[in-house]
Amino acid sequence: MEIQSKMAFIHLRYGSGTSSKSTLHTDPGHPSADPELFTPILDVNGAEDRNTDEYRFVCPHAGHFKCKLTNIVFEMESKGEVLYRIVSWDCHLLNGLPQKEPAGPLYNIDSPEGCIRRLHFPHCETGKGKAKLTVAHVAGGNVEIIQPLTVTDTHVIINIQHLSPFGLILPWTRSPIRAQVLLFYKRMTEHRKSKLRIHLLPANVPVKEVQKQYKSYTYIDTTSSCDLKPGKKYKLLCNTTELDHTLKPEAVIFRRDCGPNYHSTFEVQLNIKAAEVTLTLLDRKGKEVWTPPPVLLTGAGAASRQMDTTGADFVHKHRETLIQRFNSVMEVADCLNSKNMITVEMYNNIQAKPTPQDQMRELYTCLDSGGRVAKEEFYDILVRRHSGLVDDLKSELDQA
Repeated sequence: MEIQSKMAFIHLRYGSGTSSKSTLHTDPGHPSADPELFTPILDVNGAEDRNTDEYRFVCPHAGHFKCKLTNIVFEMESKGEVLYRIVSWDCHLLNGLPQKEPAGPLYNIDSPEGCIRRLHFPHCETGKGKAKLTVAHVAGGNVEIIQPLTVTDTHVIINIQHLSPFGLILPWTRSPIRAQVLLFYKRMTEHRKSKLRIHLLPANVPVKEVQKQYKSYTYIDTTSSCDLKPGKKYKLLCNTTELDHTLKPEAVIFRRDCGPNYHSTFEVQLNIKAAEVTLTLLDRKGKEVWTPPPVLLTGAGAASRQMDTTGADFVHKHRETLIQRFNSVMEVADCLNSKNMITVEMYNNIQAKPTPQDQMRELYTCLDSGGRVAKEEFYDILVRRHSGLVDDLKSELDQA
């Protein structure tokens, strides 16, 4: 056994399951008590060879920063850029890890400046299960099993030396984990039907990742938290205001679905007139494990929140807030200029302003002169690349 001062790992050859060395961490690490929250920029299909979107975080200084969408915490040694996205677990690599399974999404993480010191990955284990968590570091067809510096109630913390895909793993277990139930609703007017998709997922799967796969559906925000046991069977009960509905399947075995493709666990076909649904999830003994408030479909069925107002209306309604909170002004100006929606003179006027707030005020002057088309384009950029900010503003509006 070879002892190293910083990082410990078991090196597994691709698909072989044989170990060559193992060591233990000596640095005890420490959790961050109060990391700064940030909403990442969403780069939609940033590269042609990628089929998943990429998150981008421009770190302003050294410190601890927590992503609002994924709950990953980055310990940064200095300012710099971080790029990260969820990728598929390679089944061949998993075959080389006997008796282990993924305990969360596999994140491909990169930082051109090399400014990340530690990573904190969110986990969903309860009780003794969290003590068995390790981190798989996938590189060049090999896997390094990194022993955590610290495992808190919510995160697994590791030192890093090289960046590539990282994901949580642990021995296969039926211990309960923190889980979530996600609901997606869609009206099919031509068939006089509507559809409700129900997902049972580990709690450390980002909701935004699932939403991206169901863009034509309305995400219904309701009580979602519950504890579920992997490998155990669960049954869904459904009652509606209209009797003619079908539920498939009636029962399923819960399995960890770590993405990046998320398939619905249950599907309910409803009469389009159904205004409310009551859902209950039972374990094999008939005990209730998840019972949300009655799910109202009338508001969701009218239209998704994205369609309640046009993009131009959204940009107008949130003018003052966007001026204060939106900083990537030149990104928008570049796009509008490339599409001839603003002139070179307008672009230069925006660029010449000393602060992001002044740039936003100048941008709004240009948007006002460009009419609804320009504002719709600005809104489209916000939805594609700054969706977290859009969601925040919409939720604030709903609560007002």
